[in-house]
Amino acid sequence: MLKEIYYWMVYYLRKVKTNDRPEYNSFLLVSLMVFSNIATILVIVSYIFYISIKFTEREITIVGLSSGLCVGLICYLFTYKQKREIHEKYNNLPKKRRIKGIVFFWIYSLLSIPLFYILVVNLRR
Repeated sequence: MLKEIYYWMVYYLRKVKTNDRPEYNSFLLVSLMVFSNIATILVIVSYIFYISIKFTEREITIVGLSSGLCVGLICYLFTYKQKREIHEKYNNLPKKRRIKGIVFFWIYSLLSIPLFYILVVNLRR
């Protein structure tokens, strides 16, 4: 699904006339959404199991940067590096399958980051 989300992100970013690097920008946006999904899962798990971990500001920076780099590297290997193959595969989908992919893309895109922020604000103890 990650590759299809990347494909649709590129598809819609190509429609923006001022966007001169839609593949790269899509890679960054998909990485951000995946990172926010992982963080959302961690927030939910810590709330359910009453896990409270205290970090210093420096530790938060190190954990955030290293996990962000890991997610970015994974997204790079699965999306940006394979952009030609992804484009060829998803460009030839049947119409019904394309519509299903577009609907999933919009649901995923519109809920990923806002859901993280909503849960962080409301699930604090």
